[in-house]
Amino acid sequence: MAIPFSRTILPNGLHVLVHEDWTTPLAVCNVLYRVGSRDEDENCTGLAHLMEHFMFSGSEHAPDFDLALQQVGAINNAYTSQDLTCYYIVLPANNIETALWLESDRMAALSFNQQGLDVQKHVVMEEFKETCLNQPYGDLMMQIYGLSYQKHPYQWLPIGKKLSHIEQVDMDIVRNFHDTFYCPANAILVVAGNVHTEEIFAMAEKWFGDIPSGSRKLHQYRQEMPPGQERHKKVRKPVPDDMLFKSWLMPARTDTDYCAYDLLSDILGTGQSSYLYRKFVLEEHLFTDISASVSGSADPGLFFVGGRPANGVPIEKANAVLSKYLCDFQFDDRLSYDLQKVKNNAESIILERNLKVEDRANTLATGEFYSCAEDFADERTGYFAVTEDDIRRITDTMFRKISGNTLFYCRVSG
Repeated sequence: MAIPFSRTILPNGLHVLVHEDWTTPLAVCNVLYRVGSRDEDENCTGLAHLMEHFMFSGSEHAPDFDLALQQVGAINNAYTSQDLTCYYIVLPANNIETALWLESDRMAALSFNQQGLDVQKHVVMEEFKETCLNQPYGDLMMQIYGLSYQKHPYQWLPIGKKLSHIEQVDMDIVRNFHDTFYCPANAILVVAGNVHTEEIFAMAEKWFGDIPSGSRKLHQYRQEMPPGQERHKKVRKPVPDDMLFKSWLMPARTDTDYCAYDLLSDILGTGQSSYLYRKFVLEEHLFTDISASVSGSADPGLFFVGGRPANGVPIEKANAVLSKYLCDFQFDDRLSYDLQKVKNNAESIILERNLKVEDRANTLATGEFYSCAEDFADERTGYFAVTEDDIRRITDTMFRKISGNTLFYCRVSG
């Protein structure tokens, strides 16, 4: 069943969506900004993620953002992707106006406090060290994205390329970034839960209506083209085992073929009954584990296949055998059964993901970001429409006609 909602657009360009659910005592305020790491300069990466943190440092009328939320029984968090930044507050429904006030104040009157910036820079730099530098395989995805994209800013992740990029950020950079992207014309507000639509529309006008619109940012990037021949990169790190990671360019999240690519990744590499696992782990013992996945992004994303070669199997041999298998791949007579199985699994994931009102709010916000919320209010439709011919067609196109990328992530020999 599609998520029901109503929409209005304020004169300053803010999109406001309301989803009523009177079965819950809660309400959710979700503010999505159309800004992610793809909007950064290549010499100042990690800025969108830093701004996500800095936005919690207080505003003109709420110098302690978390304290104001605690006083009304709210919890809050945020996340940044390559495409967008999203903030959400969950609280008792009768306190929803507090959430709208706080979000409008940090949109219009963020406190550009140097101490707050210094604190958040330290937090983000420590996160970079912990997740990317100080744990095994921490930079694996940074490596594969950097190899797969040569032109598009997806070549770096939201955490950034280098620690030095965060170190060099000053208040002028932060202020300019905020003024450019964090404005009504570049934002989406979703309120969901035990609320009344017209009351929320009136509150949105009250708290956001007087904020200058700014401008909607048109995302125009140098588009990535498949490489003329397969790219390879080898890195050596102090990790327990070698890892082999391969990628191919695939359509964006809004493309009609996206769901087919997503289902193909499940058929090939999700679970012990998948083609890759049965072939290379259970039958040939070439890998100890292997999987496939996709990135869902606003611009063309990546289809991944990755695995850990078994003990004693050289990583180059594992790659050669896997590459030939994919290039020559043909589905057997199980495809009809396997396709229905992964469709059922996709439906279960979508339904489970939308059980909570905060998850429904996020689905509507991201749907409005990608195109319009109507297209994503019931994501099952796109998956149900995928046919066996679609799966065969994209398999033939990707593995036989599009050159990919291979990362050899090797342990340092003792």
